[in-house]
Amino acid sequence: MFHPILNHKADNTAGNAISKIRRNKITIRSFVVAIFLTLFLITYPSLLNHSIDVCAQKSEVPATLSLIFIGDIMQHMPQVEAAYDPSTDAFNYDSCFIFVKPIISHADFAIANLETTFAGKPYSGYPAFSSPAALANSLIFAGIDILGTANNHCCDRGKVGIERTINILDSLGIKHIGTYSDANERVKTYPLILRHNGISIALLNYTYGTNGNPVYEPNLVNLIDTALIRRDLLAARDSMPDKIILFMHWGTEYERQPNAFQKEIASFCLRNGADIIIGSHPHVLQPMEIFTMGDSLNKREVMVAWSLGNYVSNQRDRYRDGGAMVRIDLQKKAAGTIIQKAGYDLTWVYTPIVGGKKRYYILPVNSFMGNPEGMDSASFENMRIFQDDSRLLFEAGNQGIGAW
Repeated sequence: MFHPILNHKADNTAGNAISKIRRNKITIRSFVVAIFLTLFLITYPSLLNHSIDVCAQKSEVPATLSLIFIGDIMQHMPQVEAAYDPSTDAFNYDSCFIFVKPIISHADFAIANLETTFAGKPYSGYPAFSSPAALANSLIFAGIDILGTANNHCCDRGKVGIERTINILDSLGIKHIGTYSDANERVKTYPLILRHNGISIALLNYTYGTNGNPVYEPNLVNLIDTALIRRDLLAARDSMPDKIILFMHWGTEYERQPNAFQKEIASFCLRNGADIIIGSHPHVLQPMEIFTMGDSLNKREVMVAWSLGNYVSNQRDRYRDGGAMVRIDLQKKAAGTIIQKAGYDLTWVYTPIVGGKKRYYILPVNSFMGNPEGMDSASFENMRIFQDDSRLLFEAGNQGIGAW
């Protein structure tokens, strides 16, 4: 007669016996496998070493840091008027940067030359620039992280212009170099050290002058002075950066080749430890070069971009209606940090009439030459001329730097 409880007990007894036999077999099998593996690894130790090496190789991915340098950000009065919205009684420059924002935002750090002041009203263009602070908000929108403020227009509105510009940038968290409220601020913040992915750079900024405008105490402006630059380069080296980069405001306006002063100062800076020099001020493009310095025992790669031209302005003459962004990728290896890649993106300022009002858009030339839909034929032709002129200049004068 079937009795489920009794049968359950019988099944448990039999099951326990079977489980004990299985456990014994597993124990014996595991013991045999362990002995086999031990003997195998003793016989072939290189296999174990190889697996460790592979893991080490996977973890040794070179660190990288990407930079974008941008030329002259200017604000003539037609630009200020274009940014004004009467419906809100406010200024907004976001649309100006909408087409270059994806490129700028790709970089770990984007650095530009701010060639105006935020001195407040009345707003003015050339020759004494003062622009709405809304421009600074739009530079953040575009992805620009650092502004060089040492240029010939930084003293256009005197002490108020220098200090209010600094205060606005500080309030928005935008790093800046080149002009200072006083010596204490300069000591605390200069050279500017940037760090990312285990790579550090020291960034410095100087101008040839201030258009004859005085620098009122206790304000300071970094002027191109070899004794000052030598001291600053020594201070930069004390921070042990991987690269030292100088942002220089120099050269002859509207000249498409570097002048003797630029070459002299560049040579001095490179001999004293600068690795990369980026130029602004001429309002037109000048060539870019990567070359080797030093003797056979102390060779090092250096770079000079003599002038990046106008990034945005109301200047519409040939050669002045555009500029270039320079991209630099640094890579840190066991032997040191190298320029892994450097190249340029041409930009052109498009100024269509929209809704009865002139607008300003910075266009990446390469993208819009292939897709000019919506652009009037005259503007497209001017952009093509700028592209062709720039390419001819770079093909003749560039060394080691091509289009990105």
